[in-house]
Amino acid sequence: MQAMKILNSRYLSPLFVVGGLAAMVVLFGVVRGPMVAAGVLALSVLGLAAGYALRRAASHGKAGTYTTRLAAVTAKADERLVSLVEVAPEPVLVCASGRIVYANRAAVDALHCESAEELTTHEFFDLIEGKDREFQAERLREMLSSGRPAPSAEVDFLCRDGSRATLDVFYLITEFQGERAVVLLCRDVTERKQLQGHLMLADRLASLGTLAAGVAHEINNPLLYVSMNLEYVTSEVQRISGQLTSGGAHKAAELVPQLEALDRPLHEAREGAQRVKDIVRDLRSFSTGGGGERVWPVDICAIMESALRMARNEIKYRAEVVRQYGETPMVDANESRIAQVFLNLLINAAQAIPEGNVPNNEIRISTTTDRMGRAVVQIQDSGVGIPSEVLPRVFDPFFTTKAVGKGTGLGLAIVHRIVTALKGEIYIESQVGSGTTVRLIMPPAEGMPKAEEAKPLSPHDVGVPDERRLRVLLIDDETALGTSLRRCISRYWNASFVNDGRQALELLRHDCGYDVIVCDLMMPEVTGMDIYEELVQSKPDLSKRILFMTGGAFTERARTFLDSVPNRHLDKPFDLAQLEAAVRSVATN
Repeated sequence: MQAMKILNSRYLSPLFVVGGLAAMVVLFGVVRGPMVAAGVLALSVLGLAAGYALRRAASHGKAGTYTTRLAAVTAKADERLVSLVEVAPEPVLVCASGRIVYANRAAVDALHCESAEELTTHEFFDLIEGKDREFQAERLREMLSSGRPAPSAEVDFLCRDGSRATLDVFYLITEFQGERAVVLLCRDVTERKQLQGHLMLADRLASLGTLAAGVAHEINNPLLYVSMNLEYVTSEVQRISGQLTSGGAHKAAELVPQLEALDRPLHEAREGAQRVKDIVRDLRSFSTGGGGERVWPVDICAIMESALRMARNEIKYRAEVVRQYGETPMVDANESRIAQVFLNLLINAAQAIPEGNVPNNEIRISTTTDRMGRAVVQIQDSGVGIPSEVLPRVFDPFFTTKAVGKGTGLGLAIVHRIVTALKGEIYIESQVGSGTTVRLIMPPAEGMPKAEEAKPLSPHDVGVPDERRLRVLLIDDETALGTSLRRCISRYWNASFVNDGRQALELLRHDCGYDVIVCDLMMPEVTGMDIYEELVQSKPDLSKRILFMTGGAFTERARTFLDSVPNRHLDKPFDLAQLEAAVRSVATN
């Protein structure tokens, strides 16, 4: 009879009603995916319902009896809902006093652990990748001080097996075992991020494929006149040498004008080599990702010029390029990602204009700064335009208006993702028959480039007393390259050259007297990385004197290595001024 009184629907009906609503929310969450949020909501609502039922019981003078019964009912409901969170398909973590105090099964699996104890015995920030730690610490401090939840954010976690997992985290503040805590409701987006990376790479490769013939044309032209000029100079030197040999010293004065005439073809050869160098640099920056996903202040006008050089052959038969560069701030971005954005937009603009009517068509590029101090880039073409019914879909993945085989449908979707990830904005206006205007707005950079990311020094920026000639060791597996470098710098310093990493290591084990070691990064068998790592262990002072040079850090190990070591590096091809400045800088430091 007592039990029947306790279960009187007059008091407990709110529990059943709200419990039913909570169950519906949970089921809805299961269908939609974020079951965890539903479980937390159910816990909160059930607690409110229990309090409401208790107050109603108290109003009827039966609070003492119902308190015990309701506590048991609530405890059992809590256990069930905790069990629900435990089996939820998405990770849930609870952080209190800087430590993980609870992790459900999905969190254990996402972070590649065997049990929850592997997580709850560590500091929370030990699980966060270094670049995110400071930001997440500040975010948690703000939450705990303000009492307000923080918006969701993607966070890179360090798994126990050394791998990385990316979780989309939503934060809530709660009480856990008597102290204030933060609940992390997570969604594992590691595979999605990897897929996005693959799609971005596919888009870059598709763009490179589109430009391949044009880039080959842009390289072949300067290579041809470099080769022709060098052949001409070689033949002239041989002819003049023969005249000197046969004519004696009195012929020398007559041959001076002929020697002076060789300056022009040599100058043209240098110009051609510089053009090839610029194209190679642009391709490397665009295709390799130049520093992974690192973000630092970049000059958007310089990157636009790089993209224009790559797209030159695609544009020059369709339209004139009009530049209107105004003053713009540096923006925080990854150079290769912004290059990908500009190149995609330039190719789209070019392909919207039919070939053969260049004087009457243009692609106008303008840059300026808006009233909020943001950089604004506008690319306007006089092409066919985009129909109004299509315009809302241009950023959808795999949507394209181009003919089959002409487009992947990824270009503008990836452009939109890159720009928004950098906290920028992108807008497109278009009218059929009048062309299209794309406007990018990017926030100004918050900091300055690191020393190793700054532009190369000129030879006069850094001074080394010439009281003694520096000893410089050159290490490169390309014998012709090493020989030419030694020939050039031997005018200033005592230079030695070794074309094998193993021989270089043997030499350095017995001779620590080199002021600077200019070492190629990628070599067969023993690489520049291997040389550095051995010197760090055996001769740490000597390891600081290494200046790396690289034709492209095309392996994951090489990219990670350059990001992690403090040593400077030069990207091939470089000029003599850059090499001299870098050698002097290493020697003084």
